[in-house]
Amino acid sequence: MSETAHRNRPRRVTLFGAESTGKTTLAGQLGRHFSSVVIPEYGRTYTEQHGQDASTARDMMKIARGHLELRRAAEREGGRLLIEDTDPVLTAIWSDILAGWRDPWFDTFEDYPALYLLCDIDLPWVGDSVRYFGDPEKRRRFHLACERELVTRKVNFIRISGTSEQRLARAIEAVEGLVV
Repeated sequence: MSETAHRNRPRRVTLFGAESTGKTTLAGQLGRHFSSVVIPEYGRTYTEQHGQDASTARDMMKIARGHLELRRAAEREGGRLLIEDTDPVLTAIWSDILAGWRDPWFDTFEDYPALYLLCDIDLPWVGDSVRYFGDPEKRRRFHLACERELVTRKVNFIRISGTSEQRLARAIEAVEGLVV
């Protein structure tokens, strides 16, 4: 990609973390606040279509590719900011947990957003037909894996916790610093 094309790409913010931590809600709120495109969680769509048994490393690669296709389409729409409800980095963690390993491609992936918002597990668990880890200890381990992945990759991230209102305020403050 040329320097000019890279410069003209919208800034991206990615919601990141374990299940039932408010990522989708917060992504929608940020999208409305900043009048930005929100890229939905492709993994949820994939699981709704194929079921929870579709959890192999090959499925995780299909999810990552599906997410990237959605992102490319959103980037063509223009705008200065894109909000992503998860990304391939989070799919790598899912691959570790569900499939027991990740395709080496995940470790070479470096198309990181300007900022990750790591959503804490301090919200109550809300189960649904595509969620896996309602057990508090499994949820805690997933959260720690998320944080470890971001630290290992040395990406820009902040922690989002507290009430829904506190989370939104903290997220807006962080994102405003990127788009001003």
